[in-house]
Amino acid sequence: MFDALSSVPWTWLAIRATGITAWGLLTAVVIWGILLKTRLLGKLATPQGLLVMHRWLSALALGFLALHMGLLMIDPVVRFSPTQILIPFTAPWQPLAVGLGALAFWMLIPVSVVGRLRTRLGKAGNTWFRRTHLIAYAAWPVATAHYVLAGTDALAAWSIALLIAATSLIVFALLARGFVPPPSRRATAPVRSAVPQPPALVEAGNSAH
Repeated sequence: MFDALSSVPWTWLAIRATGITAWGLLTAVVIWGILLKTRLLGKLATPQGLLVMHRWLSALALGFLALHMGLLMIDPVVRFSPTQILIPFTAPWQPLAVGLGALAFWMLIPVSVVGRLRTRLGKAGNTWFRRTHLIAYAAWPVATAHYVLAGTDALAAWSIALLIAATSLIVFALLARGFVPPPSRRATAPVRSAVPQPPALVEAGNSAH
């Protein structure tokens, strides 16, 4: 086994490792985003804590994805140009599979850009943020298709188990979002304490009788 791996270019190993890691982080981003709308974790994770984790996972996923794409351009076996990496379905090797990966990358960019401009855009920023979020969620099945079609070991037992586990978690999170109530945002009404009437009002009330 180790002799076989020694003949494999290190770039291939790095490309596979960064690609699987980016896909796994994207899966976590989707799950965390869905959990933000539920009470599933209860007191184990506050909405603010989930939001911070969601943002960190998003940044890590984009970072590993950028590294994955950069390694493809220096791979000695199949040399991709920046254009072939960034423009979907123009790659010289498996254009459909590689194109789906490029498409997933571009589907993640809008939510990242709008998220940083959200406060400056006012009310329109919230609307565009929701729309770009839907595009980002749609990037997961596209990225998964890229993983299955482009991965040389995508049909290995461990890979199939990983795909089943990730899909099951997302389906479970979606079901939880549908059946578990979202976090309540109702402000608790202040309790009014009984305030004794001033003596002048008491006397006025007694005199009225």
